[in-house]
Amino acid sequence: MKKPRVLLTYIESGMGHIMSMSAIASGLKEKYADKIEIIESYIMDEGGKDTKEFQTFLSDCTKATNKHKAFGIGVFWFLTAAGKQYFMRLIHRTVFKKFTKATMESMLKYLPDVIISTHYFITFAALELKKQYLPNLTVITYNPDNNVHVWWDSRSDLFINNNANACDEAIKRRKFNYNQVKRVFFTAREEVINANLTRQQYREKFNLPQDNFTVMIADGAYAAGKAHKACENLLKNITFPITIIFLAGKNEDAYNYYEKKRPTMKKNITFINLKFTPLAYEYYGASDVFITKSGPNAVLDSLYMGTPVIIDYYAHIIEKATAELFVDDLKCGIACYRIKNISKLVTKMYENPLILKELQRNIKQNVNKKQNGSLQIADIIFEELKEKGLIE
Repeated sequence: MKKPRVLLTYIESGMGHIMSMSAIASGLKEKYADKIEIIESYIMDEGGKDTKEFQTFLSDCTKATNKHKAFGIGVFWFLTAAGKQYFMRLIHRTVFKKFTKATMESMLKYLPDVIISTHYFITFAALELKKQYLPNLTVITYNPDNNVHVWWDSRSDLFINNNANACDEAIKRRKFNYNQVKRVFFTAREEVINANLTRQQYREKFNLPQDNFTVMIADGAYAAGKAHKACENLLKNITFPITIIFLAGKNEDAYNYYEKKRPTMKKNITFINLKFTPLAYEYYGASDVFITKSGPNAVLDSLYMGTPVIIDYYAHIIEKATAELFVDDLKCGIACYRIKNISKLVTKMYENPLILKELQRNIKQNVNKKQNGSLQIADIIFEELKEKGLIE
């Protein structure tokens, strides 16, 4: 029996979907590389002009939700009011028809037995491919978010979530079939799992002051949330020795702004200005606290590195659910939505080390990267293939 062809689809709409798929790939390679043919594809980069154009559109929408909170809230409100899943299907079969078709064609060339998705649009396109061309195709979705919003299509063969609340929402509110909804632990990429140096060792690696209170600031890949305002607040008000790591990511304007400003910064501040780096998680590990918007993957990577978070912004209901899970429920961080209070909170953490120790204790109790959800997903995929007779 030939190996089943399992297509792992990467799409850039923010970096979170890529990070989640990378974790799934790691799990499959570790456990079942000899049993299945693993095909990894940046699917939207391979379909020509139309798929690239739509990926840019999705990425621009992500940037807009980060920059303008009303935009993100408004989009989710409109889609809920307009008919939820059925409206989404209609839109993608009409207004976005050519983009859907181009994505389907990009997938079809691989003749996959299974398509794995971490993004609502990829799931929809895969389901349309199954409906029109490949009736035996198995579509498996991993939802990297901490809730189940109205965009997700309920027709996936399996719909995998990383917490109980999301599973309940899928079944009770979004009307997913009970048998198709699965739960795993949070996923972790192989490089994050293997990143086990101490905070001091990471500071030594990046030539950071060992004794400074160290704060990292980021807002996704584009630094489009409140990262700039939070950084300005710290630069203006912090008086004790501090290292500030600013992750500008793909935002060239933000990076250039702080390069020009660096000579005027106060002497108590060591400032590290970063462009996009795949080693962001190691900088989390070097930090005492990570200030960020409530993006599920960035928050989780920081917690995997043992670093508490300060959530300063959420763009829409997906990120609100992340704040509710990791801050309100698991107590692994603190929410501070008024930027003017960021420096006061950081100062309080510096002056009262027990605050950080309590948050770190909660992280150890609730977020264990050795309890890796990506390995559980690999097992779920393998069992589904066995059940369908694709593996002996």
